Amino acid sequence: MNRLVSEIIGRGVIVRQETALVGHIQEIVINPDDGVLMGFIVKEGFGKQKLKAVSEKNVLGINEKFVLISAYGAMGEITEFVRISAINKLGIKIMNCKVETISGSNLGKVVDYSIDFKLGKLSRLYVNPKGLRRLAKQYVIDSKSIIKIGKNKITVDDTVLRVKKKENPKLVQATKELTTN
Repeated sequence: MNRLVSEIIGRGVIVRQETALVGHIQEIVINPDDGVLMGFIVKEGFGKQKLKAVSEKNVLGINEKFVLISAYGAMGEITEFVRISAINKLGIKIMNCKVETISGSNLGKVVDYSIDFKLGKLSRLYVNPKGLRRLAKQYVIDSKSIIKIGKNKITVDDTVLRVKKKENPKLVQATKELTTN
């Protein structure tokens, strides 16, 4: 089951045992080496709002409003989760990251991405191109085309340039009208 990250960020986190709201999803942690979902950064509580982590293994389910975790004790300090902590320290953020092909063509920035929760992996990147082209087309890049996820750039295979992009029909029509006048 694929879900857009933009639909998960900000969702409430509830604990199964107490059915209590304990925080909200702040970030999703993806392993940059293989695209595997490692866990979530949770903004705990309502006052001080300390950041905690929870492993994806402790997530029992996700619905339209909440992320359900097994127990309150499943959340912990970010440093307690070695792999999540290491990835978090790298400062790699997929959202708004620049995307380039291996040959150096700048495709734009990631505006969203999806995760296949059945496989526990990054599924697709949604990239808006730069300039006027961005209103007409959006790249949808399958995770199989991702070569490297870095701190400031995601590198993808050149084959994504040959894939037809999603077109905005209103902008295509407006462009035709401008070029025929």
